Amino acid sequence: MILSMTGYGSSENIVSNYDIKVEIKSLNSRYLELVPKIHELIYEYENDINALIRKVCLRGKIYFNISLNELKDTSNSIKINDDRLSNYLKEIDLLKKRMNLKDEVSIDYFLKLPDIFEFKKSKNIPSRKKILNCVNEALIDFNNFRIKEGKVIEKDILSKIKIVNKEIKKIVRLSSVNSKEELIRMKSKIENIVLNADISEDRLYQEVAIILEKKDINEELSRLEGHMKLIEEYVFNNENIGKKANFLLQEINREINTVGSKVDNLDIRHIVVNIKNHVEQIREQVQNIL
Repeated sequence: MILSMTGYGSSENIVSNYDIKVEIKSLNSRYLELVPKIHELIYEYENDINALIRKVCLRGKIYFNISLNELKDTSNSIKINDDRLSNYLKEIDLLKKRMNLKDEVSIDYFLKLPDIFEFKKSKNIPSRKKILNCVNEALIDFNNFRIKEGKVIEKDILSKIKIVNKEIKKIVRLSSVNSKEELIRMKSKIENIVLNADISEDRLYQEVAIILEKKDINEELSRLEGHMKLIEEYVFNNENIGKKANFLLQEINREINTVGSKVDNLDIRHIVVNIKNHVEQIREQVQNIL
């Protein structure tokens, strides 16, 4: 099963009077890189959260954000800071005496004073277990997204593998015909060159055979077929195939380049170009998977 390296997942839960939101998204990367943004109240759980994410996200640049918003209870979450208010009143009375003032102080004045009111923070912070459960929910959603994306990528890769296999078969068929034509062409060319030279027919065939051997592509085609079969097996039978498939595609490129350099047949060269194009498209898709 193929998993896309890119993905998105989220979860939201009400725990211990807190609204907990977890978001996870990933981008392509050769290695695993975590970019966390964790609410200050749960910093102590950061190592546990990172360890949980590393188990699921084997590769990629992973951004995750965990936010906590306390659900305010208006009946008791806001209260007057009595000590601070008393200090303000004392200072106001002192000021009135010094300035011999009898004016009453408006309530609007007190509302403008800093820290008259305070928010009572809940001491019931969500536990490590509950936070990790929320993260795990987001990871499940994240993984489901990657599975769906992976199916799309898998379908595309398999379709291109099918095209490449057909093109390789065309080269096999054309190369068998081309070998006979090449033999006749080479024989004629050498005969013209050595027309007046004293050379035996056996020696002539030996020289032709040496030249044709250098242009033989049967081994390359055999390895190409083997590599394509193996990469198809990776798609069907392996998880986290990205690195293996990427290495194998380098070998496929090497073989097809060798084929292109050896043959003179224009039709085969056109097929080689077509194969290289589809192999590159497969490689681009492989960059998107684990």
